[in-house]
Amino acid sequence: MAMNVGGSGGPKSDINITPLVDVVLVLLIIFMVITPIVQMGYAVQVPPKVETSAPVPQDSNQVIVRLDAEGRPWINKQMISMSDFPARLREALTGRSSKVIFFAADGELEYDRVAQFMNVCRANGAQNLGIVFEDMRSTGGTAAAGLGGGASGTDQ
Repeated sequence: MAMNVGGSGGPKSDINITPLVDVVLVLLIIFMVITPIVQMGYAVQVPPKVETSAPVPQDSNQVIVRLDAEGRPWINKQMISMSDFPARLREALTGRSSKVIFFAADGELEYDRVAQFMNVCRANGAQNLGIVFEDMRSTGGTAAAGLGGGASGTDQ
């Protein structure tokens, strides 16, 4: 009769997790040391912080063109008939070195009508159009008098 004195002769199913924990800790230390080095990046010069939301032109004799809710054109604070508008716009832009006008339209107007009006402005001497995004109903029927925070730049 043979006697079996040791363990049961098959493979052990217990997992030895000590080497796994050692490897994970070493990797954690490596990543903790490398991460700040990788995040250094390059030195860059950022532009200074702008205090206003949008630049406002300082020219006191700027030309502001507007279409109100009924589709009537305005130049600065004067309402003009649509037939007289091209001549009056050319007259307002004569003698100016900068052919920039600021354009505002009522939000309820159809896009096609506004686009046609912008084309009329371009055809009559306006090289760049600065778009004004201010709610014109708050101006009480006057032309787009205030550009405070509403001018967005120019269209090339």
